[in-house]
Amino acid sequence: MERDINSKKLTEKIKKDKIFNNLQQSRVEFIVNRKIRKIAGRKKLGILWMILDPLATSLVYLFVLTVFRTTPNAETMIIGIGLYKIFQSSIKSGVNAISDFSGGLKLERVSTNVLLTAIVKFRIIDTFLQSIGVILVLFIGFQSNLLGIFTFLLLAQIMGILAEGFGLNLALIVRKIPDIGNMINYFLLLMFFGSPVLYPMEFAEGLHYSINEYNPFSYFAEFSRWNMHLNSEIFNIEPTNIIITMLILCILAIRGFKSLDNLRWKVSNWS
Repeated sequence: MERDINSKKLTEKIKKDKIFNNLQQSRVEFIVNRKIRKIAGRKKLGILWMILDPLATSLVYLFVLTVFRTTPNAETMIIGIGLYKIFQSSIKSGVNAISDFSGGLKLERVSTNVLLTAIVKFRIIDTFLQSIGVILVLFIGFQSNLLGIFTFLLLAQIMGILAEGFGLNLALIVRKIPDIGNMINYFLLLMFFGSPVLYPMEFAEGLHYSINEYNPFSYFAEFSRWNMHLNSEIFNIEPTNIIITMLILCILAIRGFKSLDNLRWKVSNWS
């Protein structure tokens, strides 16, 4: 291995062969499994909580809102909460991604490609597990169509990866100014109630509706509802708004993932 080190970055030239590729794959698997074990912890249900948490949250809100006689559409709300839980956890995962650059492998330098692959792979697994409980309720409890369920799974994966990449853009500033982490949490809480999570977007009016026309979460939630044959505003939103907003989100997500190596170089002693 040859390393070119300067004040801005570290460049490695590695001869890749079958042994090297197998080693890299083993490192990815270790980091992903470590992330899963960290979530499961010592809880008796362990990884099942990744499946049950969004479902339990949906049922709690359904009960509370029903008690207060707002009579929400349960299917609409379960879709919204299920997707938002994924959106929220993905952003937070991206923001906190630079807390450990070793991936738990303390004996050697772990390449950025390994960490990046592990981040994306874990995001796919985490999103899928969070989706399972939701789609089971939609399919068994509401007889939702298979196309709608498949679309929900696909949209959840796309949204999760984009949100994780977006969160990586905020990682360095949160590391330097921890108070901004609290501000992000408050903003996500505000988004929960301001976005079409507990209600379809058609319930919003005036400025509230206009803001959600530029809210990427609205596109995922409303398109998923449309595929479930529920009330949806997805085709009433100006297409230009959707294209511009999603383009910006994609650019920021790509930038976030590409910045991982630079982030390691700036803040990690184990680079």
